Amino acid sequence: MTTARQPGSSDKFSDEPSNLPLMAYLASCLLAFIGGHIINYSIIFLALEWFNSHALAGIGYGLCFGPPLILGWFAGVYCDRYSPRRVILTAQNSYLVSLVLLSIALNSTEETKQPLLLIAAFFSGVGWSFVAPARFATLPFYVKPNKLTGATIALNLMVMTGFGLAPMILKQIQVHFDWQTVFVVAAVLFVVSSSLLLPLRFNFDGKPAEKAVQEIKSSLTFVHRSDFIKPFLLLATITYLLMGPMQVILPTIAKQMLGLNETAQGNYLSLIAFSLIVGGLSAMWLKNKGRIGLNMLLAITVAGAGLGYLSQEDNLSLSVLVLILASISGGIAISFIVAGLQAYSVDEHRGRIMSFYSIISQCIPAASGIGAGILAQAFTPFIALQIIAGIIVLSALTCLVAMSNIRRLENFEHGQSK
Repeated sequence: MTTARQPGSSDKFSDEPSNLPLMAYLASCLLAFIGGHIINYSIIFLALEWFNSHALAGIGYGLCFGPPLILGWFAGVYCDRYSPRRVILTAQNSYLVSLVLLSIALNSTEETKQPLLLIAAFFSGVGWSFVAPARFATLPFYVKPNKLTGATIALNLMVMTGFGLAPMILKQIQVHFDWQTVFVVAAVLFVVSSSLLLPLRFNFDGKPAEKAVQEIKSSLTFVHRSDFIKPFLLLATITYLLMGPMQVILPTIAKQMLGLNETAQGNYLSLIAFSLIVGGLSAMWLKNKGRIGLNMLLAITVAGAGLGYLSQEDNLSLSVLVLILASISGGIAISFIVAGLQAYSVDEHRGRIMSFYSIISQCIPAASGIGAGILAQAFTPFIALQIIAGIIVLSALTCLVAMSNIRRLENFEHGQSK
């Protein structure tokens, strides 16, 4: 059987002294992630602006990240069977369809705005289903194996930066121009992202076509037998519970509790970007300092506790400080989790394992976003935030006690799959 080549072994970029291909790839990722999260935030803000409904905002956000629950399983198979770079270039067109639908909705009647908004969210979800795992599956082709942990953390920095910068960019454009300009800017980001990726070709020997379900089962068996991949995926599930309420409820916290105007709300939410970057850089520094597992578990606990505290603090300075601390902790945790998954994966299963991670990273925020929206509608946004934060903290503390192998983990060992 022909298998995918060892990342970094025959790639024409691997022996070049320049890091330009990797830098161009990371830039392409950053632009795409900013554009993708602009779509997500647009759907949330428009649901609140047009219909004043947290429940609809949560459903829209859920549709942005819901399709990977089904499509994500097959995305990993395609990334192992075909060049993941081509998967990216094809799937990013789904974002453009979403932007066209949102643009049409701006001038539509009240009766058609809601279905167009939700259909646009669905197409965004289709894009996330394939682009997210393909981005991580493509990365090993631009770096040598011994540089994979650092490169993975760098790619995750692009993910977190896109998540954090999107609301600030969106609000600045909306306030100074209009929603139509927001959508045009997002479309340009995707076009430039794809243009950067076009020349970054590499050699890829795809797997022969087999039954997708059988390939997925094979990777699930590998995950089940691993001492580390399964716990990392569980910790990813807990950590990504943070993301839904951050995007669905924090805008309301910024407006109602802190009394911030439109521009200030965008700036407040953009602090997440700065803090996630600091968290990723901190993870880069901490990765060789030992106690990596304990630091990761404590970071998840701090992030959850900080999120809950934001629902009670009306002092802007303290709220900003706690938001920064919680986001830094979340950035550290996610960076360690995704680096660990790369380190303990093998090439045969890498695309599917990263698709499992991507399913978690998209479906769990979607579920927590829907849950947060429903809880906010049933009670208040502040109570909803406290409930979800409590679940995160309790789960993290349980893992701290129960996952002794993760708690004792000192560093990542490349090339092993345990």
